[in-house]
Amino acid sequence: MQELEQTLDSREVAEMIEKNHSKLLRDLRRYEEQFAEANIGLGDFFKVSTYADANNQNRPCYRITKKGCEFIAHKLTGTKGTIFTARYINRFHEMQDILSKQEPELPWFIRKFQGKYIMLFRDFKELTGVELSGNYTTWERPDKLRGGWDYNGWGWYTNINKEEFKKEYGFDYGDDSCMMYLYQRGITKALEILKSDRKAKIIPGSYDLIKSAVDMLQKPKEITAKKEQTCLKISENANSDIPVQINIVLKDGTMSYLLN
Repeated sequence: MQELEQTLDSREVAEMIEKNHSKLLRDLRRYEEQFAEANIGLGDFFKVSTYADANNQNRPCYRITKKGCEFIAHKLTGTKGTIFTARYINRFHEMQDILSKQEPELPWFIRKFQGKYIMLFRDFKELTGVELSGNYTTWERPDKLRGGWDYNGWGWYTNINKEEFKKEYGFDYGDDSCMMYLYQRGITKALEILKSDRKAKIIPGSYDLIKSAVDMLQKPKEITAKKEQTCLKISENANSDIPVQINIVLKDGTMSYLLN
């Protein structure tokens, strides 16, 4: 997808240079023949492709790389070449901005469910060898995983269409009647609990693997606001379940509040 996004459709390029698409195709085919004669790789400049027209018929086109646009620009003269250069540079910058804002590629065991990143209990067990349910879960004790806060379940009293579930969320529901999962804060807490539990036998390497995945999700952005003698510092994490710590610094000391 990233490779596709880093090219322009020849129809768009034709509009940029104010040329009929069929005539641009004619020029590109000529360049293709000339490249072949000179034993120059075509793929770095132009990629043969197709598109569906209004009648759903496949029609020829090219995907043109940035280097291909530079090549075409050199074929143009005067103002037309200058304008095209500015246009294609802007387009490639736009595409790069879009790609840079895309979510990072996460490992298979980090799922997205109902708008939140989660980790299934069964995946945690597969990686670490540790069963969380019953051993490390509770609805009250803060030294264990707290239900509704660190973890949750989905599927109670619900008739699950597993095919529809997979289409919507991109992973299998599983065989359990209730799908148990950890929130982001729960993944971190589960790792901390296991690290401090001398009796826990964790599969070697699994702690670091899961920790690195959580770190990818937790890249805080700092916002600092100052007014007179008060400093407000907020650690933000978009789409996260991690509590936010607010430090308010006053003349006579510091007060800290932990908010969800």
